[in-house]
Amino acid sequence: MQELPEADWKELISRKDEFLHILRILNHYYEMRGQTRNDLYSFRQKLVEAAPDSISIYLAKIGPYEYFVKGSLERDFEASESWIHIDGIAEERDKFRDLGNLEHPVFSITCLGDLFETATNLKSPGSEGKKKVAKGRKSIKI
Repeated sequence: MQELPEADWKELISRKDEFLHILRILNHYYEMRGQTRNDLYSFRQKLVEAAPDSISIYLAKIGPYEYFVKGSLERDFEASESWIHIDGIAEERDKFRDLGNLEHPVFSITCLGDLFETATNLKSPGSEGKKKVAKGRKSIKI
């Protein structure tokens, strides 16, 4: 498993179908550009073909529009990849909001920032199955 940077990771616990829709659109963009001959594209293609309840998605916000994304198939962290997602929809919303145009269609599109804010809980990737152990106040020498 690859090492992930230190960040406040959140697990996507609902709206996974919307995440997969965003990913399908990105995959289509990469297909149009001929950028499909790499492991990351292949993994993301497998991810969008999977059932939403069979995947795990973790997000960490690292900038105003930038996110680390970690996806895994069937909660198998050996079959996982991570990448950086730049939320262009959220960026465009801010531009139109600054212009005073709140009627633009960009406000009706779900973006990764929406999912991060409404469909996640704080949890580290790979923490499933690990038990938290309380630390004692005193050390005991044996």
